Amino acid sequence: MGYDKTVARNMSRIEARKLSVALLAGCCLVILTYFISMSETTVDQQPSEAFGVGADEEVEEQMLSLQKPEREKKTEDAHETSAEERVHDDSSSTITHATAKEEPTETNKPNEVLIAAERSDGERIQMMKPPAEPICDFSNPRTEFCEMKGDVRIHGKPSSVVFVSPQQQSNEWKIMPYVRKQMENIEKVSVRTASSPEGVPSCTINQTVPAIVFTLGGFIGNYYHDFTDTLLPLFMTARQFDGEVQFLVTNVQMWWFGKYQQIIKRLTRYEFVDLDNSDEVLCHPHVMVGLRFHNDLMIDPARAPNGYSMTDFTKFVRSAYSLEREYAISLREQPDRKPKLLLVTRKGSRRFTNVPEIVAMAKGLNYEVVDEDASFGDVAGFVGMVNSCDVIMGVHGAGLTNFVFLPMNAVLVQIVPCCELEAMATHTFGFPSMAARLHYLEYNITVDESTLLQLYPRDHAVFTDPQSIHKLGWMDMEKIYLRKQDVKLDVNRFRPVLQKAMDLLRR
Repeated sequence: MGYDKTVARNMSRIEARKLSVALLAGCCLVILTYFISMSETTVDQQPSEAFGVGADEEVEEQMLSLQKPEREKKTEDAHETSAEERVHDDSSSTITHATAKEEPTETNKPNEVLIAAERSDGERIQMMKPPAEPICDFSNPRTEFCEMKGDVRIHGKPSSVVFVSPQQQSNEWKIMPYVRKQMENIEKVSVRTASSPEGVPSCTINQTVPAIVFTLGGFIGNYYHDFTDTLLPLFMTARQFDGEVQFLVTNVQMWWFGKYQQIIKRLTRYEFVDLDNSDEVLCHPHVMVGLRFHNDLMIDPARAPNGYSMTDFTKFVRSAYSLEREYAISLREQPDRKPKLLLVTRKGSRRFTNVPEIVAMAKGLNYEVVDEDASFGDVAGFVGMVNSCDVIMGVHGAGLTNFVFLPMNAVLVQIVPCCELEAMATHTFGFPSMAARLHYLEYNITVDESTLLQLYPRDHAVFTDPQSIHKLGWMDMEKIYLRKQDVKLDVNRFRPVLQKAMDLLRR
């Protein structure tokens, strides 16, 4: 019995000691867990300053990312580049996680592209700014175009444009302010960049509107080139500003402004500046040197400001001249009406030699025929008559440019001279007229319809091997096929073309 009591007493002492040890171990474990937990929170979960500068949802996204499994986090870390490396990657617009959703805007100041961040060890680092956007586009083999926004200064007589920007490295180009950069009779404009205003001419006139620098040299004066080289490119470049833009012009031709004043007044509300006779330093916040150009008398809506198209251009010129007709006659709705046919007659080469015969044939098909041509400067007086017509026909030449004033769904009929000029003719007027929502018909004359037979025997290479003439170059080809050739139209062979035009108007 005494032995039993002794054993019981000893066992109770052992259990008490075990319990004390267990309690002590438990307390130590709790304390150790607490310190470990605090240490992990401090290092891994506390947002740094770089994360904290973004929007609330960005911080939340980053906090959620910390809850990913450790193995996934390690995989991400292995593929993640440093912030400084991402700055130099043109395909990335991010500098830190916090700026991942932010994109640069036109209103950003230059110093806003510099990012200051703090690493976890407290060291401050400064990120490098991304490279400046190029201001000049030389990708088109036909044209050159520069665009600058900011501190831009244009010095008149030297034809010099300076773009002052700390983001730009010093550079200089000679730009042709015309859509054919191979022209040799046009003075180029100097465009250069400067990182500071030191050594740059001071502004004498400050403007708040954009400016466009272009020339009235080149082929200005030819009706077709007036449109394809200047008026259409000027529309693409200036129309987006709704008149709030100024034209800075070299090689000014006052008659040209008078001839197309209705169009010019719709593109700008400001007087143009004659750069050749100005010693002022003009300062504009947005300057373009040269004109936008896609192709001859064509607009690519995917590349044009505001998605402009050829129909936008023809609608614009009809509005500029207050032309009433938007659509051609519908013979389906008005079967008793006579469609009006404009016969474009030329005074020089490529003229019709049998106009009365052509007129009689067209009238026999129930056309009302108009046989007129515009005087050199009277565009406004002629385009109203053009707009009243439903069909226009003529030999390949500048007069067909008047299709831009036709109402939509009208028909353009181009007579293509001999020999193998179809590709050139279609490029010049076929594609542009179809893009303007006109119907297009093409008639290729035979050798018998060409007056070249009066100059060369039928077995001459001019007829038997036209490509041998084309390979001699544009000047030799033009001299024969465009300058020496007139057309005696075979009215019986041509009649189905005008019948087809009538059918198109019945749709």
